[in-house]
Amino acid sequence: MTTEIRKRTNRVAWMLFIGIFAIEFAAGYYVSHVIGFLHSDAISRVANAFYVLYSRDPHLGAIGFIWNPLPSFLELFFLLFYPLYPPLASSALAGILLTSLFAGATAVLLFRTGRKFDMSVAMSLTIALLYGLNPFMFLFGANGLSDVPYMFFLILAITRFCVWIRFRAIGSLVVAAFALAFAFWTRYEAVPFGFSFAASIFIVVYLMQRDKEYSWKEKWHKSEATSVLVLLPIVFSSALWLFFNYSIMGNPFYFLNSEYSNDAAALVLKNDEQFQRIFRTPWTILQFVFEKTFWYSVPLLGVLIVRTITGRLRDWDTAVLLLLFCAVPGLQYLLLLRQTSFGWFRYFMYVFPVVVAWIPYEMNRVGLRLRRTSFAILAGSLVVSAVMLGYAMTNPNIAPDENNYLTIKTTNEHYQRQLVERDLARWIEVSIDGTVLTDSASAFTILVNSREPRKYLITSDYDFRDAVLRPLDYAIDYILIPKPLNNVQSTINMQYPDLYEKGAEWVELEREFGGLWKLYRIQREK
Repeated sequence: MTTEIRKRTNRVAWMLFIGIFAIEFAAGYYVSHVIGFLHSDAISRVANAFYVLYSRDPHLGAIGFIWNPLPSFLELFFLLFYPLYPPLASSALAGILLTSLFAGATAVLLFRTGRKFDMSVAMSLTIALLYGLNPFMFLFGANGLSDVPYMFFLILAITRFCVWIRFRAIGSLVVAAFALAFAFWTRYEAVPFGFSFAASIFIVVYLMQRDKEYSWKEKWHKSEATSVLVLLPIVFSSALWLFFNYSIMGNPFYFLNSEYSNDAAALVLKNDEQFQRIFRTPWTILQFVFEKTFWYSVPLLGVLIVRTITGRLRDWDTAVLLLLFCAVPGLQYLLLLRQTSFGWFRYFMYVFPVVVAWIPYEMNRVGLRLRRTSFAILAGSLVVSAVMLGYAMTNPNIAPDENNYLTIKTTNEHYQRQLVERDLARWIEVSIDGTVLTDSASAFTILVNSREPRKYLITSDYDFRDAVLRPLDYAIDYILIPKPLNNVQSTINMQYPDLYEKGAEWVELEREFGGLWKLYRIQREK
């Protein structure tokens, strides 16, 4: 690559990054700050970072031990400026900034990977734009959730792995290994990819790299060493996460089986008729997984068509692609068998970036005669995906979570709840003097909208559990609890299951907010 071509590539990369970041952040800013709607998971992750800096007991452990901590950890740097600009927390703009930056970085990563695999600037830019501007992917770049950072690390791992497959560049495996570890620190879905990578390494070493100078025994040792290189960072990260859970929370599997875990939240599915129909047999679960995955599978079909017309469908790297593709649907199938997954539409979206990350490698394997035809098929599959996923967002029966963004001021119950909670935060700020005990697992929107967050004694504070058990023995003036609902978690509600509906002798109702929250004043003997 000449100096002039390198400069041109760098200019395009910077323009791509700035363009994607700008439109993602503008869209996110409008929805979250101007309209005022936030995905609850997005604002909760920002809140976890917020507690580290601005709670009554600021400490790094306040970042939490249920969700993977990397997104909240990165948001800490934006929240340092919270005193100057409170919407970084109250409107979760710290999360919007993070996902917008990663969306831009992902587009650049795909563009540069295309150039590395000898795709033209136009082809590389087309793939990057078709991915970044896909309506579904675009939404996640603007909503502050952890999916876009996770997909960046996933795409980085897969593209570097493909570089190793094609060019045997060992250094690229080091990058893939750490990318996989960072993916784990972002979302748990990285774990099944570890297994897929391990199986893929054996396929590549034994069946694709036909080195006659190596015996089968030597290939075994080579595959072992390669697997250790790729998997050691994610295995070490997993062990470290277990250690942190054990040393701080007293339970190495706190993230998995505590009262705030996904397993605890999924208990409501046992009483959900719709999910029980899905859970009825392994076949009905498999059918559900297939239907959800289908919406993201058009690019895979495009790759398989290209492999068919170029005579490479039966090559062993097809098995590698399928192993990577099936990692997350396989995980969801196992979780649904255990009845511990909500099976939301976005849980299956990770198969889409897997195939897009594979496209530069695929194009590099295509001969010059069929290069344009193959690119047209692959680009066309991304266009069809954009249409399909755009339609899915408009249909609440397919993608109810994403459809909320299209019905914010009409049927969006989450938006209405957030309006109540913002008003609640302002009322307490003006009207209440004293300490308020509340569970941050449900009160996160209230907490980040408070200008006096140290007024609240929350879940991450050192004395929270003792205060819940013996509120009269602590300097607590009020208890703020949510209405018991299936999707609302609160240790206070669990400890006092009748408090919201019936009250108690030792408290007096101060105020009810929108039929969703009650503030009780502690009655002390005089």
